[in-house]
Amino acid sequence: MKKYLVIIMVALSPILTQAQSIFDKYAENSEVTYVALQPKMFQMLSKISVSSDDPDAQAVYDLVNNITSFKVITTEKQDITNDLNNWVTKHLSKSNFEELMRVRDGDANVKFYVKEGADEFHVKELIMLVTDLNYEDLEVAGRKPETVLLSLTGNIDLRQISKLTSKMDLPGGEQLGKAGQQHK
Repeated sequence: MKKYLVIIMVALSPILTQAQSIFDKYAENSEVTYVALQPKMFQMLSKISVSSDDPDAQAVYDLVNNITSFKVITTEKQDITNDLNNWVTKHLSKSNFEELMRVRDGDANVKFYVKEGADEFHVKELIMLVTDLNYEDLEVAGRKPETVLLSLTGNIDLRQISKLTSKMDLPGGEQLGKAGQQHK
């Protein structure tokens, strides 16, 4: 019986490994900066009252209320960058994502992919991959990232996304704002 269990586990291990998210894979890796905000965090943020006098704050509040997951990985390591690129390629081919836009900003390459939402202005998931990021003044957690992978899930209004990214000062945020403007 144990022999059959071992055979089944060995046979299933590639399937289980493929199903693992790239974010789960690198969550504990010391060679990346990893940020993940889960639904509970967004529920807590939704309880914060916002002054109705500030339209930008209200827009950010509305957007945050519709996000269910926010994950970011940044790295300087080429082998991890290659793994992130491979994961994005495989993930996109297995899912209903479409390329929203590509931006070349200096040496950086920024790619945005979306999974359609309720209407043309909303998406269920947004993936942003930034590679060759060589900005001297950019530092995240004491590191100078070369690659950034971001995933947002929820009911995301692309028209409001630039407000969130500008408030959080995220790498690629300016391009993400342009993507929201272009999708109108």
